Amino acid sequence: MTTATDDAGRSVNRVEGRQKVTGAAQYAADTVIAGVTHATIVQSEIPHGVVTRESLELSAARASSAPGVLTVLTPLNCPPLHAPPHDLTYDLPLERRPPLSDLTVQHVGQHMAVVVADTLEHAVFAASLFELAYETLPAQLSASEVLEQPVPPDEKGGQICHGSYRPDHFVKLDEEKLQDRRGAKDEPLGATRVSARYTTPENAHYPIELSSTLTHWDGDVLTVHDSTRWITGERTALAAYLGLAEENVRILAPLVGGAFGSKSFLWMHVALCAVAAREVQRPVKLVLTRNQMFSSTGHRPRTEQHLSLVADEDARIVSTEQHTLTETSTVAHFCEPVGLSARFLYESPRLVTSHTVARINTPTPCFMRGPGEAPGLFALEVAMDELAYAADVDPLELRLRNDPDVDQASGRAWSGKHLRECYQQGAERFGWRERPMAPRSLTRGDVRIGWGMATATYPGRRMPAGCRVRTDATGTVGFASATHEVGNGVRTVMTQVAAESAGLLLEQVTFDSGDSLFPDAPYSGASQTTATVGSAVYQAALEWRSRFLDLLVEQSESPFFGMNPAALTVSAGRVCAVDGPAESVADCLRSLPLEGLTFTVTSSGAAADGPVSQSFGAHFCEVEVDEAIGRASVVRWVAVMDCGRVLNPKLARNQVMGGITFGVGMALLEQVPYDRHTAQLIGEYYLPTHADRPEFDIGFVDVPDYALDPMGVRGIGEIGTCGVPAAISNAIFHATGKRLRDLPITLENLMAPFDEEGSR
Repeated sequence: MTTATDDAGRSVNRVEGRQKVTGAAQYAADTVIAGVTHATIVQSEIPHGVVTRESLELSAARASSAPGVLTVLTPLNCPPLHAPPHDLTYDLPLERRPPLSDLTVQHVGQHMAVVVADTLEHAVFAASLFELAYETLPAQLSASEVLEQPVPPDEKGGQICHGSYRPDHFVKLDEEKLQDRRGAKDEPLGATRVSARYTTPENAHYPIELSSTLTHWDGDVLTVHDSTRWITGERTALAAYLGLAEENVRILAPLVGGAFGSKSFLWMHVALCAVAAREVQRPVKLVLTRNQMFSSTGHRPRTEQHLSLVADEDARIVSTEQHTLTETSTVAHFCEPVGLSARFLYESPRLVTSHTVARINTPTPCFMRGPGEAPGLFALEVAMDELAYAADVDPLELRLRNDPDVDQASGRAWSGKHLRECYQQGAERFGWRERPMAPRSLTRGDVRIGWGMATATYPGRRMPAGCRVRTDATGTVGFASATHEVGNGVRTVMTQVAAESAGLLLEQVTFDSGDSLFPDAPYSGASQTTATVGSAVYQAALEWRSRFLDLLVEQSESPFFGMNPAALTVSAGRVCAVDGPAESVADCLRSLPLEGLTFTVTSSGAAADGPVSQSFGAHFCEVEVDEAIGRASVVRWVAVMDCGRVLNPKLARNQVMGGITFGVGMALLEQVPYDRHTAQLIGEYYLPTHADRPEFDIGFVDVPDYALDPMGVRGIGEIGTCGVPAAISNAIFHATGKRLRDLPITLENLMAPFDEEGSR
């Protein structure tokens, strides 16, 4: 018999927390290598055109003669990079056209040159000497322009594409259909119908840590210290661009200082940094500036959503349509999958969803926290609020009436669904029953008060992953996987899982990540890391315990020699026999052959034919709106989440609070400000601060989902954001009577006069 300690399920502090708060934590840019040089990027200033050869040659010559400059790479002299294979670009946001491969300009901020010098100051000065001239071409800067204008021919064998298209599925997930329908061909008549247009702007990830890369070569072997959350995928993609064998590329990213999606893929500055290091035969460090990250590491693209809901006389939905127009670059694919939630979230016999992607002269977009669900649920959940008022039904009651028992998209059962408990517990904690239905009913002094709610949902995902185990004579058992610590507590939770499953104390276990030499793991995103890597760690810990007990009973000097391993327990770092001896694991290890306790395991992904794993939740919020000055403040928030088993309640609550704060920014502040004629950045990008933080009350249903993984967990990272902007918009409607369907909700929105529908 074996048992485990109860380390998982406890609010354990972050294992790297002390390093972070004392400044000892090491990030990519902190890496110290002798002889390092510094690179900076020269970027284009127009959205579409061709840089003239003469201006490029003259600029490169000026920069090359500047103090300390070692090399200047431009499209005229950069060693050619390989185009990546089709399977890396057709449904992932990896650029089809290698950087510095031609003179065309496809967006503002495109990399036009790399300057390498002995110091950062010298590199920046030399880059400032570039004065590029262009033959400008007409730019398409919005989806509407693409749809309304003639489609130019594709270029460079399809590396540069124009026009629009309708992708079939979201990234590698064939079952997540971007074009879908069920039920009758035509929209039915109903007692109530709402139909409206909703828009979301371009959002920037804006992590605290800038994207940083340090590359160096040892013969044909490339080592890359990078701020990435896709170690093994970056190794594959970088090897493809450089024409290397994957085993000749090592990626290191021990800690990542935030990402929100911006570090989920290989970006072109990393490939250029590697080329530069090979050219100068010295290590090269390249740290993007804050402004360069707006055009170099992805963003959430704009969306325009047209959504219609039809309900019968009992306020039961009979038809749902959600049609989305979004944008990508001319050199890479990405589709913001906003319509996925509409396929299953509410009972709807008829459904039509579509996604149209326009290729515009913009940098390549990519995943951002809550990809698809965050902007998609803004439209769907505001539309549900509109339907509730049109049908004269409480918004919570409307959702309860239309809560489906199975996944309508596949017809399969849920692996575990407790959304009703989220609704009920959240409403009770918030005091929803006291909410008057009529808008403009609540005040606090001269300030309008509004209560709003929305549903949250995000898929539960699990992919294959590996875990290595090594045991030393001191009694420390080290687990390692090529996953990432992006600030969400992965190392801490993996340490908890390993300790609990192996029967060890937390201090006897270490967990290392951030090295492509460790067993493979997928990118840290899509709320899958705990279920994915955790399953490998769990399996490895069980295997370690089994091997440990087998060795223990085989050694003649062991007090457990000759016993049945099944009669021994391992718990809290001690081995005990029923009615027999007890010994610490550390003492036992001193006499065991440790080579048998060093091994690697691989965990599979989720079963393709199993039940559908999906996380759910309910958001309830209170806002204050001062109509005299057009200010909306979110003051109180209750959220209850159904995310399977909660391994670390402290980290889980922090994740959800962070996600809600992220959603507050999306709702009220965030949009990338561009000049619509030149596509140049203007103004500032506003983010929520502690002053914008509401009072939080975060809860979990905490029912394990063992159909997805052996620990019963589902991801928490994304779901905190999903539904948040809609809950805020719905609360503002309740406070003011204004139905605001465009994000962000600004002072101008709040002070705009009513139209005949109560909308701006």
